Amino acid sequence: MSTPRVFIIRHGETEWSLNGRHTGTTELPLTANGEKRIRATGQALVGDDRLIVPSQLAHIYVSPRKRAQRTFELLNLGCRDSLPWQDSQQVQGLDIRTEAKVQVDDDIREWDYGDYEGLTSATIREQRTTNGEEPWDIWRDGCPGGEYVEQMP
Repeated sequence: MSTPRVFIIRHGETEWSLNGRHTGTTELPLTANGEKRIRATGQALVGDDRLIVPSQLAHIYVSPRKRAQRTFELLNLGCRDSLPWQDSQQVQGLDIRTEAKVQVDDDIREWDYGDYEGLTSATIREQRTTNGEEPWDIWRDGCPGGEYVEQMP
């Protein structure tokens, strides 16, 4: 029996990740380049002779964010069952490579940036300086109107 491993894969490029804007709850699609790069990543990392061997996957957790779900789809792991966010009539393809169950789990979603949603770190620092606040440290200050570290699962 091989040693258990965990793979963490971040979603592909969106317009906001491309220009450094904090994206938590806002649903943004992947860019065309983001989709292209995720497909290439899947081809490079997924396969019987690759880092991620689909037949050896036990369980798959996916964020409820559409960008994460699309990223997962593009990796082309070959899941037997329809994905939880898809119509059960949708066919995953004929290339079944894994029996792993896919579960959407809110605990792995990106956090809620609240008032900082859609802003760059530079803009947040400027706002805080203008308001006489310390420089922003997400781990110390959290996100006004959003979540704080203490609220994370």
